[in-house]
Amino acid sequence: MHPAIIISRSTSMMDEPVTISAVGLQPQQTVKFHLIKKIHEDRFLASEATFIADSEGNVHLERQAPVQGSYTGVDGMGLFWSLEPLPGDQLPHGNETPSPPSIIKDELSPQNSTLLLESDHHIAAQQTIIREWLGAGICKEPVHNDEFIGTYFYPANHGPKRAILVLGGSEGGINEKTAALLASHGFSVLALGYFGTGNLNKQLSDISLEYVGKAIQWLKSRPEVAPGGIGIHGTSRGSELALWSAVLFSDITATVSLNGSAVSFCGIAPWTDQPILPPAWIYEGQPLPYLRRDNPVDLALSCKQMWGSKQGNPFRAWHGGLSADHAQRDAATIPLERINGGLLMISGEADECWDSVALSQQGFRRRTSPDQAGLSKHLIYKGAGHYIGIPYLRAIASDQGTKPDIARASIDSWKETIEFFKKML
Repeated sequence: MHPAIIISRSTSMMDEPVTISAVGLQPQQTVKFHLIKKIHEDRFLASEATFIADSEGNVHLERQAPVQGSYTGVDGMGLFWSLEPLPGDQLPHGNETPSPPSIIKDELSPQNSTLLLESDHHIAAQQTIIREWLGAGICKEPVHNDEFIGTYFYPANHGPKRAILVLGGSEGGINEKTAALLASHGFSVLALGYFGTGNLNKQLSDISLEYVGKAIQWLKSRPEVAPGGIGIHGTSRGSELALWSAVLFSDITATVSLNGSAVSFCGIAPWTDQPILPPAWIYEGQPLPYLRRDNPVDLALSCKQMWGSKQGNPFRAWHGGLSADHAQRDAATIPLERINGGLLMISGEADECWDSVALSQQGFRRRTSPDQAGLSKHLIYKGAGHYIGIPYLRAIASDQGTKPDIARASIDSWKETIEFFKKML
């Protein structure tokens, strides 16, 4: 029997684990797995792990720890989250390495990787692994009307489903990946752009909450959406918008804040000596409470210097400085006690952008009524930074955190997110 790679599913969803094995080896034989993903003509992501075959000549990644490699411990998906950038001229075995599949041309294109089995310094077997963002039967519909811009995902031919609104963070644009995966779990999902796309604001400032309200009403009118409450999911700065929306619009009955804050901050503007900082969020023509209107110029210029010199962490320093005054922080805290329905907050203790744990707790502890306490949960992950999110993607560690911690946090929090929406909607 020749060496072979066995994969439980060669095509699977992005958030779905797969099992990987090698068979046909000699007992106690040493072999190495390589996972290679092409991201540009001459740039790749790659990971590796070396194993010793068992007495029957098999290796099972979900049961065995590698003796060395890009991850440690027993982890069947370790090759996926431990991927790291690799120049094309450093590919294992050089010209002998089969060309990985084409680069990703669209944000939601299937991501193809090549899995190699190396034995005695030669490639003994290979498989292509395809990971998909959209499940079978999920429709994608761009929405660009007079009221808002977004992308709508919904399961076709399965009757009306409960709806979720997805908001990205300070990167702007439209968070299609999270929305596509949520739709693949049986929801009708609108990924809403609120700045940085189309004719919307170029920067995250002066964003109208009425804009979100229009998207909610549009969702409620869709035939693919079942009657009842709507969910909302916000990441990073988008969590503030999600939380304010849940406070102001009673149609929202399930709210998720990922890597977020229950304290409302100013709009994003360059670090300068200008005296006034703009609001991020406005409602009925007035700024919602925020930290803060007067610009702490010394802090702003210090953060600008940190950013330019690449020394220090300007984002953590900026948000920490803005929120240092207790009275001002209390005044800018989003009143989470007014949120209708369930609330799930997700934070990493090693968040490099802001203290998500403390900033989330600032509002979370206001949900003190018995009904609210039973519908509220704050997940806090040790060693995880600002990039908790979709599981099995390349883990990016923070200065104070680790890749294994961010990988574990993403797996657990995503499972909790799906279960939360299914329970609350």
